[in-house]
Amino acid sequence: MSDKIQNTNDLLNFLVTQAESRKDWFGFTQQKMTGIQLVHQIAANHADTMSPEQIVKFVVELNNLMYKDIIRG
Repeated sequence: MSDKIQNTNDLLNFLVTQAESRKDWFGFTQQKMTGIQLVHQIAANHADTMSPEQIVKFVVELNNLMYKDIIRG
């Protein structure tokens, strides 16, 4: 894989590689960066129906659930 993540496939490949090589592959920093990206995507698609506070709250809740139910399982 190249050093740059240019699309969602590159990101998925990077995450799979990390998950296979490191036990702590999805820590606080990764959650934070994923959350920032997700906030921007949701805002771009739902700014007309959600306030910034609603978007951020939703992403925080989603990230916490994702970590608890998917990552830690």
